[in-house]
Amino acid sequence: MDELVTRMKAQALAWAVIAGFALVGVVFLLVALNGWFSVMWGPVVGPLVLGGGALAIALTVWAVMTITANISKRRELERRHAAEKTALVTTAAVTALPLVLQSGLMRKLGLPVGGALAAAYLLTRSGGHKADE
Repeated sequence: MDELVTRMKAQALAWAVIAGFALVGVVFLLVALNGWFSVMWGPVVGPLVLGGGALAIALTVWAVMTITANISKRRELERRHAAEKTALVTTAAVTALPLVLQSGLMRKLGLPVGGALAAAYLLTRSGGHKADE
């Protein structure tokens, strides 16, 4: 356990150093880009273009994150609704079963036909198992 903790600390330190130098590199690249834009478009327009580009990137990332989160929420809501519908139908069927079984005709004819239909359904549907492949 101590070896694992020591290794994790060493990796955390290494990643912190990498992140620090990457940050310094990005800052120097932005300063150089600012200088180049200032020479090309002037000392006012150059930094404005750089700032506008940074804001555009931030807005794009925010929009993608928001759209992705909304899609994820919608899929979770659809999954939850499907599970609730299945639970409701199952509860209704289990609740109605004693009433249906009181009928003599249902016991003699309905149960075998219902069992055969259920077996056929279970045998023909794709259950997600890949054993046959």
